[in-house]
Amino acid sequence: VKQQDIRRLAQKMSKYSIVVLCLAAYADAFTPVVRYSRSSTAAAALKEPKDEMKVTLLAGDGIGPEITKATVGVLEKLGELKGLKFSFEEALIGGAALDAVDDPFPAETLASCQGSDSVLLACIGGPKWDGNSRDKRPETGLLAMRKTMGLFANLRPAKVLPQLIDASTLKPEIVEGVDIMVVRELTGDVYFGEPKGIIEENGERVGFNNMIYRESEIERIAKVAFDVAGKRRGEGCSIDK
Repeated sequence: VKQQDIRRLAQKMSKYSIVVLCLAAYADAFTPVVRYSRSSTAAAALKEPKDEMKVTLLAGDGIGPEITKATVGVLEKLGELKGLKFSFEEALIGGAALDAVDDPFPAETLASCQGSDSVLLACIGGPKWDGNSRDKRPETGLLAMRKTMGLFANLRPAKVLPQLIDASTLKPEIVEGVDIMVVRELTGDVYFGEPKGIIEENGERVGFNNMIYRESEIERIAKVAFDVAGKRRGEGCSIDK
């Protein structure tokens, strides 16, 4: 893949199927080419499905509990229809965890997540905790979860349903048919780049951060984006913000 190919692809990209990769701006970041295959562990899991799948429920804050309850109902119905069995375990995160144990991502929650087949996270945060110090804010728990569990890829679909097109603040002719998948990197760049902080210099405060990416971090998020694109229209656009 060459830079001119990326530019040509960006010019041609359709509003109906775009994978946006928020990382390196140049194609050089994706070389050398590596062929991937499904891991033996994943392959074995597909061949020998479990009798029961454990799901950790992180309802979080705000409307999180309401969302979680509705989703669990859908999963239970799906299980009935498809012969699947789920077991659910609730755990704390975000503001709810701060209120209960003064930790936005308790060790017990991490253990539950790591011992599950899947994790269902609703939402975190709210005005109640906006005045807290950085280490006592709900979003700090989310960042800790990403880092400790290696959750590096975020898939964000944006699809306009005909029934809801009039609910958009944009003109119908602009949003009609939009079907975009954004693939966002979550653990590199300024999220966890070191060193970072605020120092005193010449009588004033100076803030600094580090935008750091390892080649392996770029490679793995690129693989996710390419896999997603391959299941759609086979087109992608790399964006560095």
